[in-house]
Formats: sequence, C-alpha cells, structure tokens
Amino acid sequence: MTEAAPTVLFCVGATKAGTSWLYRYLHDHPDCTMPAVKEAHYWDTFDPEVRDQQTTRYRFRLRELRDMKIVAREAGQGWKVKNLDRRINEMKGLLDALEGDRTGDVGYANWLMDRPDAPKLVADMTPNYATLPDEMLTRMIGLTPQTKVVFLIRDPLDRLWSHIRMQARRQRQEHEVYEKKANNILYRMLNRNQERHILKRGDYPSIIRKLRRVVPEDQLRVQFAEDLFTTAGVTTICDFLGIAPVAAEVKTAVHEGPEVVMLDKLRPRAAGLLNEHYEWVARNVGPLPQRWQDNRAKG
Repeated sequence: MTEAAPTVLFCVGATKAGTSWLYRYLHDHPDCTMPAVKEAHYWDTFDPEVRDQQTTRYRFRLRELRDMKIVAREAGQGWKVKNLDRRINEMKGLLDALEGDRTGDVGYANWLMDRPDAPKLVADMTPNYATLPDEMLTRMIGLTPQTKVVFLIRDPLDRLWSHIRMQARRQRQEHEVYEKKANNILYRMLNRNQERHILKRGDYPSIIRKLRRVVPEDQLRVQFAEDLFTTAGVTTICDFLGIAPVAAEVKTAVHEGPEVVMLDKLRPRAAGLLNEHYEWVARNVGPLPQRWQDNRAKG
C-alpha cells in the first residue's frame, strides 16, 4: 500500500437513506478515489454460504461488464472500453479479496486502499454493515487508524416506503401491478409480521446505540440525509471526512424509483410503527429536519 494511507470511510447505511448520493458526490470529489464497486460486502460475507451467494452475484456482474466491453469496442467507443476495463479489474480484485485468505484482511485492504493517485479518502459504502455484530464492527474500524464511519438517517416513513418500493420492483412478476405490489408488502408487514428485515435496516435506535458503543466518538458521524442536499450539510460531512467541501452537482436523491402512493388506510399504522424512532432520534441525535417533523405531525 502507499506510504501515506488514505482515510477509509465506511458508510454503513441506512438502506435507502442517501448512500448512493454520497457515493456519487465523493466519486466526483478531487480528494477522493471511489472503488468502481460501491458496495464491497467484505465484512458481511465471512460466513461461507453468504460469501458464495455474494461472489456468485459479482461473477454474474463481471460477465455483464465483459459483454458491455465487447459491444463498446465494436462500436469504436474507446473511452467506454477504458472505463469498463477499470470496472472489470476492480471487480476481479474484489473477488480475489472475498475468496482469498482473509487473515489480517490484507487482501481487502490492498484492494480498497492501494490507489496510484494517492487520494485523501477511499470508501466502502455497504449499507448492510449496519447489521454487523459488535465484534465484526470492531475488526472493521480497526483496519486502519484513519477510519471514519458514517450512518445516514432519512425520515423513517420515507425510508421505509422507499425500501418497500425497491423490494416491490425487485420481486414484481410481469403480471403484477407495481403500486399494488408495494402496498401488499406494507400490508403483510403490518398485519402478518412479514418482511420485517425492511424494518431492521432502518432501526435507528438499535443501530446508533451499537455504533456509539463500538466506534470512537471522533470517528463516527450520524448524518440526516435531508441535510446532505444543503451547503451546510455538505460542509459538515466534508469537515468530518477531512476533505475540502465542494459544491454538489446533484441536488436530489438517486435511485429513488417511480413514485407510488401509500394507501391512506395503511399510512397511520405505518407511522405509528415508527413513532418511537422519531422520538428517539429527536432526543438522542438532534433537532429533526422539517421533513421529519411534517411526516411525524401527519401521523
């Protein structure tokens, strides 16, 4: 690795709370070099079965990238071929780290941190890391002394509904109506105690308590996602990461997906399910952004 090791950012979620926006912002930042793979899934794949499932997905993606490279070469798109070469090499390096010897996490550290342009910051932005047990979180933040951890929190109801819509898009069969599918998932969650993993990924009280228990205070930032789109919010996160703030080109969320209306009969129960999260964050993190206040007041 380079002598002056970069700061390593682990953005551990929350799911559907702005991690893709932050990745794109840092990707375009002159002080940072982001891996071509946003979510490395290293720290949550120590179980062999989970690792094999993840590497199978990555190998499928690797084949897609190689097919895209053939098309780009045939079309004479040299710039695209060069970009795809970088992405292919990054994916191959990550697969080597995931499938190789994990003693001391050396292979992963080299893949993430050994960058020829000597950036100030690199990042692994895998929301699933928020579900890691204390022992694995401790190992993760011990990768280097220059580790920072960011946990983005978005209005609980907005985050829940966005996560549900993502699930609906992924699970929808050709004959199913997207809007109905999304509301059915919410119905099952509220009435049949199903799809509870969606709630777990946005359990702010439990996750923040765990992070504060494990991560040193000066290495942890809990950030309202709504503030990322403001000058003050960008400045705050950049100051924490030790990089110069630059204006954000993208002012809105990415990967938000098509808008779907939550059924009126389900909304009060969904909001009630999350009321504890609103109250806990207000007491333990800070004043709620306006969007949080508005959704909380609607009930």
